[in-house]
Amino acid sequence: MLMQKKAFATFAVAAVLLAARSASADVCVAVDTTRDTLSEQDRNATRILLGQALHQQGIAVSDQNCMGTYVVYHVRLGNSITVFMQGPQGYREMSARAIEEIPAVYSQMIRSMITGQPLNTANNTVDRSNVVSAQQAPNRVQADSLWYLRLGYGAMWGASATGGPGFGLGYRYELDSLALDLSFNFITADDDDPNTADAGLTGSWAKLMAHYFFDPQGNGSFYLGGGASWGGTATTTTTTTAGTTTSNTYSGSGLQGEVAAGFEFLRASTIRMFAELDVTLPFYTARPVLGTSATNSEWVPSVFASVGIGFGRGPGVIRVHQVP
Repeated sequence: MLMQKKAFATFAVAAVLLAARSASADVCVAVDTTRDTLSEQDRNATRILLGQALHQQGIAVSDQNCMGTYVVYHVRLGNSITVFMQGPQGYREMSARAIEEIPAVYSQMIRSMITGQPLNTANNTVDRSNVVSAQQAPNRVQADSLWYLRLGYGAMWGASATGGPGFGLGYRYELDSLALDLSFNFITADDDDPNTADAGLTGSWAKLMAHYFFDPQGNGSFYLGGGASWGGTATTTTTTTAGTTTSNTYSGSGLQGEVAAGFEFLRASTIRMFAELDVTLPFYTARPVLGTSATNSEWVPSVFASVGIGFGRGPGVIRVHQVP
C-alpha cells in the first residue's frame, strides 16, 4: 500500500509539473484597441480568429501564465483592411481586401513568424487554404496601348546618296518611363539628276525597339530608343556618260541595328503625336545583282525623319455605386 501511495504521489507531482510547463508555454492574444479601427463586435471576432489560427499551427492559447503575447490591430480604409501583428518572433504587416479574408491573413502571418520566412507566395507561408484575393490576381501597373501611323522623309547611302518619302505602321506599349515598339517601315528613294538616275527601296520589315522617356509624368517627353530589326535594301545606280548608260543594281537583307530619338506629345490622353528621327545600320551589305557590271558590295545605312499619330485605349470606365 505504501508503495502504491508513493507511486501515486510521484505521478501527481509529474502531472502538476507537466501541466505547469504546458501552461507556461501557452501564448496570449490581444487587440491593441488604441489603434484598432474595427467595430467592437468585429474586434471580438478577430481575437477569437487569431486564437484559432495559432491553435491550427500547434500553438496553445491561454489567458494567463503566457510565454508570449501576439498583439494585433486593424486599420480599415474602405473595404480594405491592413493587419499589423507583433509576436514573440517579430513583426508582420499584411493587407486584406475584405474582412472575410482576415483568417487567411492571420494564417500567413503566423506561419511567417514561426518559420522565420518573409510573407511571400514563393515559400511555405502560403498554401491552398489561406490564399487571399490579392495573391490570386496581383495588382499591375496600367500600361498604355496604341497603334500609330507615321509619314516622313528618308535618305539612304550606298553607291550614291538618294532620298525620298517614307511610311510606317506600328504598335507601342508604354509605361511611364519605358515603352516597347513594334513596327514596319520603309523608304522609297529617288534621284532627280538625269545623269545618274539613282533609285532605291529600303526598310525594316519587323522592327522591335525599347524607348526611354526622360519626363515620365509629363504630358510631353523627349525619348531615346534602341533595338533591332529584320530588313532589306535594293538600289539601282544608273549613269549616263557620252551617250553610254551604265546601270548597277544591288540588293541584300538581314539583321539591322536601330537607334531612335524623338519627342512624344499628349501623353496624358489616348491620342498621341510624336516626331522621331531613326537611324538604321545594317549588319549586312548589298551585293551586285547578276548581269550588272559592279563587283563591290555596298553598305547601305539610312535615316528616317517622321511625324506620327497614335490612337490608344484608356484604362477603362470607373463606375461609382451609391450605397443605400
